[in-house]
Amino acid sequence: MRPRAQGRALLEVAKDFAKGGFLPARRVMLEVFAVPTCFVQFDHAVRVGGYPTERFSLVHGPSNEGKTAFVLGLIKSFLAAGGLALYIDAERTTPITWVAQLMGVLADHPFFFAHKPTTYEATIEHVRVFLNLLANLRAKGKIAKNAKAIVVCDSLRKLVPAGLMDEIIKNEKELAKPGKKITAGRDRAGQIRGKMNAAWMDELVPLLDHAGAAFVAIGREMVDPDNTNDWAKKAGNNYKIGGGGAIYFDSSLVARVQRWGWVQQKRGDDEAPEVYGERHRVTIKKTKVGGKDGKVTDCAFFTSNGRLIPLGFDRARDVLELGERFGIVEKGNKGWLLWRDEAWNGMHKATVDLSAAPTLLAELEAEVRAKFKEHKPVEYDDETGEVEG
Repeated sequence: MRPRAQGRALLEVAKDFAKGGFLPARRVMLEVFAVPTCFVQFDHAVRVGGYPTERFSLVHGPSNEGKTAFVLGLIKSFLAAGGLALYIDAERTTPITWVAQLMGVLADHPFFFAHKPTTYEATIEHVRVFLNLLANLRAKGKIAKNAKAIVVCDSLRKLVPAGLMDEIIKNEKELAKPGKKITAGRDRAGQIRGKMNAAWMDELVPLLDHAGAAFVAIGREMVDPDNTNDWAKKAGNNYKIGGGGAIYFDSSLVARVQRWGWVQQKRGDDEAPEVYGERHRVTIKKTKVGGKDGKVTDCAFFTSNGRLIPLGFDRARDVLELGERFGIVEKGNKGWLLWRDEAWNGMHKATVDLSAAPTLLAELEAEVRAKFKEHKPVEYDDETGEVEG
């Protein structure tokens, strides 16, 4: 049979499969959709130009080093892109004043919702209702088809299933026998949470796809008693994340946020430097959307304490740092930074000027984003620590 005739025959057979409800793979297996974020370096590092939707992801890190700020930046980005956001405040430690400092007027966006759960089951139901309502409203045309949503849970470890303590007490009498560790009850609680999280993820994945939403779980780190050697401490791997193995291994994206240093200005020899903010490290250790397991990518974002530029995210410094790496922003003599007809006497001066000129900053950011495909993120092997490529 000639190739053209064979092709027609295959199309006729394919019509029979279509009548049986079988769809072409291209209509089902779509490309990764990502919402551009206010973190330009992260958008480059993750390789899909933003935060991926229709997926479950995990963000973790040491306490008070930037993970909640990072997630609030993601929420800000989804709202700015015309989307929706739901914040599950299980920790009950996120004041609206701080949210407003980081998100500005978007803290009062009509599509920014929050929930303080009392039980694990109530949270599951609240998220289920939110995602189904979102999908239904989109189907009715009341919400734009391309309006993506983000659901954040801060954090899974604080969600206590109803009746959990009763079961712990009941089992502790049997488990805490002579020779057993007194932590038996707590171990049992961890097992229950792990199983419930795994079951919830099985339900969440199709719901997220149906609703066009991203789910971000904030994980709390704990010291790993089985991994306390000097090498683990030096590598920064002497911790574990609560919530069960499924939370990590079934996540499409796992990012660890840490403080990477201070933004500061040196003063006199006998004076402490002037601190303007923090540099945060985002380590992407696992991604199913644009990278490979075993490869680790680092990127950064900055926050301001209000002493140099307004309090909140220091997006100008994010863009300048990546622009300098791409060769868009040139470094001249004595620390001068050059771009187009602009010349700044150092990074601090450039940050001040660009923060006060949002249109100019947007133009520079557009130039940087246009170069994403020309510059691969710096990756290194997770086991050896060696830079790849």
